[in-house]
This record gives sequence, C-alpha cells and structure tokens, in this order.
Amino acid sequence: MSIGKRIKIPLWQKTILIIFGLFLTLVVLEVGLRLGGGLILFLQERRNLLFLGQKGECRIVCFGESTTQGQYPLFLEEALNRRKIGIKFIVIDKGIPGTNTGFITSQLEASIDKYQPDIVVTMMGTNDFGIHMPYEADLMMQRRSPLKSLRIYKLMRFLQLHIITKAKESGFYKARDDNWSVQRLRHNLQKVGLKTAYIQQSILVNQEINSKKALESNPANDWAYVGLGWVYVNQGKPAEAETAFKKALESNPANDWAYVGLGWVYVNQGKPAEAETAFKKALESNPANDWAYVGLGWLYIYRGRTLEAETAFKKALESNPANDWAYVGLGWLYIYLGRPLEAEETFSKTLEPDSVKGYAYASLGALYADMAGYNNTDKAMRIRERFYNPVTINNYYRFKQIIDRRKIIWVCAQYPMRSIEPLKKMFRGDGKGVIFVDNERIFKDAVAAHGYQNYFKDMFGGEFGHCTTEGNRLLAENIADVILRECFHK
Repeated sequence: MSIGKRIKIPLWQKTILIIFGLFLTLVVLEVGLRLGGGLILFLQERRNLLFLGQKGECRIVCFGESTTQGQYPLFLEEALNRRKIGIKFIVIDKGIPGTNTGFITSQLEASIDKYQPDIVVTMMGTNDFGIHMPYEADLMMQRRSPLKSLRIYKLMRFLQLHIITKAKESGFYKARDDNWSVQRLRHNLQKVGLKTAYIQQSILVNQEINSKKALESNPANDWAYVGLGWVYVNQGKPAEAETAFKKALESNPANDWAYVGLGWVYVNQGKPAEAETAFKKALESNPANDWAYVGLGWLYIYRGRTLEAETAFKKALESNPANDWAYVGLGWLYIYLGRPLEAEETFSKTLEPDSVKGYAYASLGALYADMAGYNNTDKAMRIRERFYNPVTINNYYRFKQIIDRRKIIWVCAQYPMRSIEPLKKMFRGDGKGVIFVDNERIFKDAVAAHGYQNYFKDMFGGEFGHCTTEGNRLLAENIADVILRECFHK
C-alpha cells in the first residue's frame, strides 16, 4: 500500500465522529459559559464587599408595608452598629402602610438612585391581591427540564428571540390571530368568575401575547383589553393595567369586568374613592357580579364602613354562594368587630380551594392563640406552603432583576411566624444571590415562652401581625445577625 493512498473511512464512522465532535464542542461551550458566569458573579460579590469596607459605611434601605414603616428599621441600625465591626451602618426606612409589591417594585429604581444603598432589606407581599394557586398547577412552576437549564439553550433562545424581533421589525414575520384565548377568558370571567381565570394560569401566561394579536385584528375588542388588563394586574403593573381597562371601556362602556379590574387597580394604588366608583359601575352593568361586591366589601373594611362591608359580602354570596373570598372577607369583618364565634362559623364555610381554607385556619389560629386546646396554625402552614400568589411572584422577579442589574445585595426577610420555604420556592430555584432571613422559629419559640401579645399588637396577617417594641427588637436582631454573617462573615 502506497503512503499517499487515502484510508477509506466508512460512513457510519464518519457520522459518529461528527456527532462526537459536535457533542464535545457543546460541552466545551457549556463549561466555558458556566465558568465565565460563575467568575463574573464571584468578582461582583467581591466588589460589593470590598466597596462596603472601603467606604467605611454601609447604607441599607428597608422596603415593605406597615410592618416596616416605623417598626423594625428603628432597631436594625442600632443592632448592627452595636457589633462594632469597623463599618458604620445607616438604615433608611422606606416602608409604606397599605402598599404592595407592585408599587414597591415600581418605585425601586428611583429609591436606589436617591439613596444609593449597598444592601436592601424586604419583607413584603401580605397586601398583594390575587387568587392563590397550587404550585403544581402553574406550568411556569414546573421543574425545568435539564435542557432548559443549560447555558447553551439560553443562548440559543436569546438568539431565536433576537431573530424573531428583527424579522417583525422588517415585516417578514406576522403573528397569527389567537382570538380564541380571548374568548376563553371572556367565558371564564362571565360564567365562572375571577377565581377560575386566575387558576387557569396557562391562559394568563400567554394572554398578553394573545390579547395583542387579537387587537391587531380588531382594535375595538374590549375583551382583549380586559385580558391584557388582568395580565398587567397579575404582573404588578398598575399603570398599564389601568390603561388597558380604560380602553376596554372606551370600546364597551358596559363591560362589568373592565370596571372590576379598574376597581382593584385603584385599591392597589390607594385610591379608595375611585375604586368604589368603579365597583359600583360594574354593578350597574351587571348587578350579579359577585367579585364587584367582594371588592366593595374589602374596600369598606379598610375604610371602617363595617355595616356596608357586611352587606356587600352577603350580596356577593347571594350572587355566588361558592365565592370563598366573600366568606373570608366576612370572617375578617367579624374578627374586626370582635365577634369570634361568627368569624369561626363563616371561615368554616370556605371549603375550596385549600389556599382559602389555609388562610382561614391561620386567622383562627391567631385569634384563639391563647385559648387552650385550639391551635390550627401548623395545619394552616402546611396548607399555605402548597400555594402562591402569581402577583407576588412576578413582582419578586422584577425586583430581583433590578437588584441584580444594579449590583446591590438583597436581604429577603420572611414575616414572623411564617415558614421561609414558600418564599424560597417562589424563586423557582433561581434565588441565587438572595440572602433569606427566616423569622419563623425564633418567633414561635418566643411566643411559646412569653405569649403572642408580648410580640404582636394584632393578627392582621393571620398567624402574625404588627409587632410590639419587643417584637420589632427581636426581628431587627435576627435580620442583623443574618446581614453580619452572610455579608461580612462576622
């Protein structure tokens, strides 16, 4: 055989070599992307810690609701500086009573620009409206496939979206009309109610795209605007939601669900007069809309109009005896009025879904915490851990995106008495870089030793409430311990 003669390689061997070469290339690329990403995160964390030490001071901004404003931040600064680690801590209280995660997230960029924090602390979510859903029911909450966890997949997905965007801009790509999903949303809202529309999360996941496609075909489609509005409510985007609902009403002034959506937007924005008007207009269009009555009932509780609240919840139940949140609202009203037996009887009627029952159990557990032989708090926690609020999850994700982009340390605290696990679970395994503060065990131990009322003034959150001075000190000390340990290794 001559030296110059080529060795003939069978086709099957060539195919195996090509496949192996592609596989090896993908492995090298994947490892490179992961190492590069890990190195960037490591250097970012080192820069954060070095920056804090060089300045000689650390600025912390606390975001939250009434459980934050004038509460634990007053004690957090003192607790941190008392440790004398060579850094001066400055704590800024940005708690706003009655606010929600949507508003907090919408104001985050401006607050960062104003205060230039090194660390942000949050304890938020209890004021978010929305139907709680089982984790396993949401397609977005399913465990991601191994393929989707690869950096190469994410890179290819990014390139695909980029190409599609450019094709749309050039006029080569035109989305088909998916008006069927708008019709399904209309059916859910009209025939079944807000609860089912939220539970069928797969509709809401795609509703923004589908509604926009429907509006391309028919710019006057009021139900497409309603679908878009509820997506924005779900995402914690009140300004966009308000615009969408108003456009629905421009197309159809009698659309009762557009008024209901507008009412909840105004509730979340702290505009009670506008919210009341919107709910009442919904009832003018459809006197049987039980969710308009539920909205009025909760609004009246917050405004101290208890007789009107009771009437509203009872009318909701006349229209729809299966509306669990009307029972919850009525039960809380009876707690507020000091009528615990009626509250217990009302809560017992919330049979489905379990998330509502869990909320009721937590309320009763706190209400009767000092009564011998009655404690449903543990049962409530087990039920609650199976559910989440899509509004809260979306806003936590938006919050994280801003924090990551601005390279700020996020200390994410859970409410006292509550398990940290549902909070971690909300991040769908993508909570990297978030420092969690578990306030469950220290408060349960303290309450068991000294009584609920030594640490809480009320029970508005079910198993927890607004803290007393002692409760806020305990909360601040625990948060301080986590910050010093996780951020400064002290």
